[in-house]
Amino acid sequence: MENPQFDSSDHLKMPTTIMRSHAGIFTAWLLLTVVNLGFHRLIPLDETRYASVAWDMWVRQDWLVPHLNGIPYHHKPPLLFWIDNLGWALFGVNELWLLLVSPLCALVSLYMLSYLAGQLWPGNQQAMRMAPWLLLGSLIWGAYLNGSMFDMLLGLCVLAAMIGLVKASKNLDWRHWAWYALGCGFGLLAKGPVVFMHILAPFLLGLFWSDTAKRDPGKWYLQGGIALVIGISIGLAWAVPAVLNAGDAFGGTLLWHQTADRVVNSFAHRRPLWWYLELSPLILFPWFFWPRFWQAVCRKELFADPSVRFCAIWFFAGILGFSAISGKQVHYLLPLMPALALLTSRALTSRTPSDLRIGDFLPFAVIGLFGLGLLLLPMLPNVKTYHWLQNRQIWWPLAIIATGIAGIALKTRSRRLTPYSLSASVIVVLAASLAGFFSSTGNAFHLRDAAAQLEKYLKAGEPIAWAGKYDGQFLFLLRLKEPMAVIQPQDMAQWLSEHPHGHVVSIGPSQNPVNKRFKLQTDYAQPYREEWLIVQSLPNS
Repeated sequence: MENPQFDSSDHLKMPTTIMRSHAGIFTAWLLLTVVNLGFHRLIPLDETRYASVAWDMWVRQDWLVPHLNGIPYHHKPPLLFWIDNLGWALFGVNELWLLLVSPLCALVSLYMLSYLAGQLWPGNQQAMRMAPWLLLGSLIWGAYLNGSMFDMLLGLCVLAAMIGLVKASKNLDWRHWAWYALGCGFGLLAKGPVVFMHILAPFLLGLFWSDTAKRDPGKWYLQGGIALVIGISIGLAWAVPAVLNAGDAFGGTLLWHQTADRVVNSFAHRRPLWWYLELSPLILFPWFFWPRFWQAVCRKELFADPSVRFCAIWFFAGILGFSAISGKQVHYLLPLMPALALLTSRALTSRTPSDLRIGDFLPFAVIGLFGLGLLLLPMLPNVKTYHWLQNRQIWWPLAIIATGIAGIALKTRSRRLTPYSLSASVIVVLAASLAGFFSSTGNAFHLRDAAAQLEKYLKAGEPIAWAGKYDGQFLFLLRLKEPMAVIQPQDMAQWLSEHPHGHVVSIGPSQNPVNKRFKLQTDYAQPYREEWLIVQSLPNS
């Protein structure tokens, strides 16, 4: 793969500049992570569910088939749960480790991205420094950085595969294809076949960006195909024994319902074909509102660079693929964001810096307007808002407005705008929003208080049941060694009659539910996202 030459006359300064940039990235990452750990608790449904699957694995000592409340869990492969259990084996069972896995994956990804930029554009120190900042300063990537979910882990696997692919494009060496195979295999173990949405197109379309693939396509596709087979074999090394152990129902659901059904007719998160396009201002924030970004990336001559074509194939093929899938979520795109950061870093470093223009103020103005909306929306009459928005702390929107104003003021004084200052502003907004959101929601987005109450009942020997669909909200939080009883709402009276000292947990729209068929007393209630979690029992005689 040939690349345009960059001035490397300051190569002796390179270690110092890169180290300073990496230190800055670590500081920004640390800020977001520390704020997150100070305010964030495991959020129902997803984070508490995944914690409970990891806990079930720990209790059972069954590393092959994940379980949730005693039932085989077919929704996700086991890599994240294995990492959770490894941390518990080293540091003891705790919630902190669960909240650190994704941030640690993100931190490694930032440094790997800098390395990948150096592989794509040797000598372009600016791209190596800028790409991690562009990624960390992208709103959705930074917002999900601290989520106890699968996407940052998958993103790390995808980056490993892409590093191997880029290195193989320079030299068809098996050591490089090994990285591609490992990224594929561990990606399968992290989140299943969705890894192919990220890593397959750049390989298959290698003729469009790799001179090595053009010169020797037979060897390129043979070696890459073997690497893919090895990667798939890594995934099957877990899937086949798991299916044989758990049965055909588990295998059918794992290998078909969670892949093909999601593509054609998703049972959750069904969105229209153009949904990601509608959200492009959010997905591309803050760069969407920066005219200089569009001027840089929309130049035809930019795509004469084969490395730019590689990044474009990686990003746009992924976007098109996910748009075609029935089930859509914003966080599905997180492993694609490094491609956009790389493309943007190359585009911006190839243009001569210019003086400040009026359009350079727009991203900061949008930040200020967001803070203003956060400030005013709860005050508007007859406007239905989320509970957390009604209760938002006043300092939160004021901090965001101040960030927007400060950005405009500082840029007016310096007469220059760089991507670093935009990224820093978004990072400040994210840190303020993490603290502001969780301090505004009370206990609506964590279950520690409810778990403490339920633990008192269990210590007193009073049984507990869950009424309705159960997603394992309390298995880990209560450290339950046995599955929680799950009943249908219409069976509450019968269960309580059989367990007169028992308590039933349910989710409903009101903290004081009225049941016309039988009378129950409410023992405990708390906000639960936008609903209520209620604990009920038979009235005291």
